Amino acid sequence: MKAGLVLCGPDVDHGPLALLSGTFEEKAAKAANLGCDGIELMVRDPAGLDWPAVKSTLEQAGLEVPQIVTGELFGADGLCLVTADENLHRRAEERTRSVIDLAAYLGAMVNIGRLRGQLKYLGDVSDPWPIAVERLRGVIDYAAQQDVKITMEPINRYETDFVFSAADGMRLVNDLDCDNFGLMLDLFHMNIEDVCIEEGLRLASDRLWHVHIADSNRLYPGSGHLDFDSIFATLEVLEYQGYVSAELLPLPDPDTAAQKTVEFLEGYLN
Repeated sequence: MKAGLVLCGPDVDHGPLALLSGTFEEKAAKAANLGCDGIELMVRDPAGLDWPAVKSTLEQAGLEVPQIVTGELFGADGLCLVTADENLHRRAEERTRSVIDLAAYLGAMVNIGRLRGQLKYLGDVSDPWPIAVERLRGVIDYAAQQDVKITMEPINRYETDFVFSAADGMRLVNDLDCDNFGLMLDLFHMNIEDVCIEEGLRLASDRLWHVHIADSNRLYPGSGHLDFDSIFATLEVLEYQGYVSAELLPLPDPDTAAQKTVEFLEGYLN
């Protein structure tokens, strides 16, 4: 397993769950000095980024990019894939394709969380699930052409209206039946929606491609009541080799939250 942090890219002024302070270059250097293996890159619009400069900054810091985070496509620009608004869907799909292109350039996966939209956005339809599946299939098929994996993040019921749990995520995996589509499980959301976090991890099994860590209160691990001994023992049994990456509230400040997280992970990842 590898340690990571979510960082804002140069085109994102503020990510509510991103860590570390300073310029993008300073954040990358800090992440490397903390001992991170890689960083998740939070972007808004790849068209506004200097791709070679981003890649060079991360390579010089010795950092991988396991995943690109798309939360600000929704948070800042209101883009979403599952919607009855055809113009909004078109713009969301175009932007997502540009993120996939960037991921191909950096050798990363692409995470879909809030960007997926909501079933209620489809309006009064008798069965919105199949429509949502096909809306998502468009970007997943495009990613497959670029040899990029897509990770779906189950999110708690207070932030979306479909795909809450690991079981929901695996239903989507099975319905899409795409080799490049898997899950990114977030322990904070799992604590709300999954009856048993360990069972949810086991259910995802070989489609568990990324893990977000935060404690039960969404602060750095060790601040709440999650049983991390049991969680990491489960990941060991599953022979999980991916990233355990911090996406959490930057409190008491972004640098302290990052340091506390990496220090906590050292006891498990080493």
